[in-house]
Amino acid sequence: MYLCFVDESGTHGGSPVFVVGGIIIHELDAWHLQQRLDSFLFRKLHPLGQDHTIYELHATELRRGTKQWKNVDKPDRHRILNGAYGALAGFSSVNHNLPWRLIGAVMERDSGHQRLRAYELLIKKFDDFVSRASRGGQQQTGLIVHDRSSVEGTLQSWTNQWRVASSSLGPLRNLADVPMFADSRASRALQAADLVAYALYRYYSKPRGRRDERYVRRLWSQFDVDNGRMHGLIHDSAYFKRCQCPACVSRRQA
Repeated sequence: MYLCFVDESGTHGGSPVFVVGGIIIHELDAWHLQQRLDSFLFRKLHPLGQDHTIYELHATELRRGTKQWKNVDKPDRHRILNGAYGALAGFSSVNHNLPWRLIGAVMERDSGHQRLRAYELLIKKFDDFVSRASRGGQQQTGLIVHDRSSVEGTLQSWTNQWRVASSSLGPLRNLADVPMFADSRASRALQAADLVAYALYRYYSKPRGRRDERYVRRLWSQFDVDNGRMHGLIHDSAYFKRCQCPACVSRRQA
């Protein structure tokens, strides 16, 4: 089974974009990823006299020094945040025939239904990934795990509708169930999803020409690609023909 850990960014009023992002990882690798991130945090916080188990790898809290992170000096926090992206980008699947990938959907605020559309795109792309992963002969199914939020009931209802009657992008054939919701404080994999969503937000929320690529530049190569086209990231923009982000460039070249 493939798991898709998902989180949102840009949900606050006035945000220029809405982002859903996360990681796709086989069930056999989920524990290894969580151990990698947990060990990384231990190495960074133990010398500072901090118990790493009570700290969440939450990008916004790290940058701003809120919640537990108020006990860590700003230079250390920023080094930890940068290092977390390095730890995530450098992860390798135990079985290279069952690769892990990143996924995301970025919607500009000029759409009246950006949240529904973002999830429809992301879930369909995940479903397609699981279908391709089954081509090797071992049938795979998929399950989405989302950070707890107010979208829980709505997203489960949407997904049920798309499974029964097909989404506007086609049928969903490979999901084991509706999305499950969990507390990100207990899951390093959900914290990894937060890092992905935040990196995309920092990049796409800035005007073209001034985009902040400091976090996402390590992640570009990990987004799902098939036949040279970046399927794992969708940027829904009115300026698609001029946008130079990797997702838009890939779609224009396909």
